[in-house]
Amino acid sequence: MDTMVVVSKDELEPYRQPMVFLFDFEKEVVGKLKELRINSYEGSFGSTVKVNNKNHEEKFLRLHHDYPANLHEFDVVMLDLTNNKSENYDPSLHQLKNTSGDTAHALLSTYPEQIFDPRPLSINIVSKDLNDLFVKKSIIIAFCGSVNTSEYQFVEITRRGASITSRKKYSNFSFYQDYPDYQSRHGKKVKLPEKESKLSPLFQKHLDNIDFETVFYHPTAWKDGKSQKIEDFVPLLLNERDEIVSYAHFVKKCIVFVFPDIADKPNFVSELFKTYLPDVVPEIFPFHGEFKWLDGGDYPLPGEKQLLQQRAVLEEKFNKDIAENEDKLASLKVKYKFLSDLITETGDALVSAVETYLKWLDFESVVNLDDTDPDIREEDIQVDCKDRFLVVEIKGIGGTSTDKDCSQISKIKYRRAEQRGKFDVFGLYIVNHQRYMPPKTRTNPPFTENQIKDASHDKRGLLTTYNLYKAYFLIEEGISQKEDVRESLFKTGLITLEPENIESIGVPHELFMEGQVAIVNLSGTILAVGDTLIVRKQGNYSIATIKSLQVNDKGVDTCNAGEVGIKLDRKLKKNSELFVKKV
Repeated sequence: MDTMVVVSKDELEPYRQPMVFLFDFEKEVVGKLKELRINSYEGSFGSTVKVNNKNHEEKFLRLHHDYPANLHEFDVVMLDLTNNKSENYDPSLHQLKNTSGDTAHALLSTYPEQIFDPRPLSINIVSKDLNDLFVKKSIIIAFCGSVNTSEYQFVEITRRGASITSRKKYSNFSFYQDYPDYQSRHGKKVKLPEKESKLSPLFQKHLDNIDFETVFYHPTAWKDGKSQKIEDFVPLLLNERDEIVSYAHFVKKCIVFVFPDIADKPNFVSELFKTYLPDVVPEIFPFHGEFKWLDGGDYPLPGEKQLLQQRAVLEEKFNKDIAENEDKLASLKVKYKFLSDLITETGDALVSAVETYLKWLDFESVVNLDDTDPDIREEDIQVDCKDRFLVVEIKGIGGTSTDKDCSQISKIKYRRAEQRGKFDVFGLYIVNHQRYMPPKTRTNPPFTENQIKDASHDKRGLLTTYNLYKAYFLIEEGISQKEDVRESLFKTGLITLEPENIESIGVPHELFMEGQVAIVNLSGTILAVGDTLIVRKQGNYSIATIKSLQVNDKGVDTCNAGEVGIKLDRKLKKNSELFVKKV
């Protein structure tokens, strides 16, 4: 006898229509819609950012709104403009990524601004998609609080630095083109208009739990020789002064509902979708039509509940695995934050990142003078190797270094040599240049030919934090050694931290098996099956293992001359150069 498996409503598939998109709604509202099997998706206009700008300080920011490219295909779009999420400024979230070409764009926040609000600009961007909804049967629902107008400074970033291209103001209420005039007014006492609407019974249940911060003016149009209130605008709620605090606006084929803040928003939204919207716009709620209750799960077909339960188990496991993966990612970002700070930060945070890196390199004595003696405004870090002494100056800048930036470490180096009574002091200038741009698109190296020549002449080193970042992975993959990188920091002129003690066997002149077999010409370099090769492509290094060798169409274990076919454990891309480690 088969066992009947009970599947809860939470585990049933959502209805395909309507498709509903929610901006910045609390989880309880989302949960209520899922209970109703509404096909809903979530997005955001972004959070306000606590920039806490100090005098003469500026920050570049990116928008972090989240919504789909096909928003115009949704049937219902909901906006909660009463939600005031906030976050602290995190430079890593505002780094310019995936920038193509020589120009990047950002938003500028300067003193005295303490709170940067991206939402009015994000709403203005989304409004273009919302206005596209007017040509079809659709609904826009906005819970409005207070009006918020923000001015934005748009910045263009090039290799020469950053410049303001324009300043514009936007309002969080400009989410559709026919928005009525309004005025700020706060209150809690509301009433239904004399001419009730289809939503009046729903509002009646929530009259004591409404908070409004804006009132609206009934739009007018010139008709019959005079200005008259338009009929497509229907007041839903009034305050004690008979001012409109909620309305429905019929724009072409779309209905725009503007509601005030409602304390029990989850249940208000639930009743709105369950009872009232299907009656107002039945065309986009087909599951309320004839026989659609067959899809509700209460009258299943044989085996349907078992299959739905199996799907629920699979989804639960998937969600658990994703959650575990996200936890690991979060922990990893904390553990290796110093690496991302190397290519994003400036000031104390950048110095601290370099300090952590040097200690990871196994230098025995690394002193961060900003921590131990903050009054000293000379070098940032000292590294004492007993037989040698390294002084390090560190900068994070939006452009590239001046001659003075590069040479400042020379004065400090000679001062420390005089104090020690030894000429064993080495100077190193480390820069995180063009830090608002992705490192791969920056000017690399960022030093002029004269700056490099002067550094060589003055016996000091020039290094970028991006090269430190790349060297970390070279060491982790066994391509470079910590001791080699430590030694490189005492070199003069331009320091690149490229792998040392490697010998090129050239760029394969042919590739087969989609790049897994490379044909090269050897001239004395010994290769053997199982050896590790180093691969360089566009300045990036990786490793590959030799699986087999062929000379004159015969398999061999070793070879050192002539044309040889090398089968690797991975595929190569065209123009990849191959290296072997020197013995």
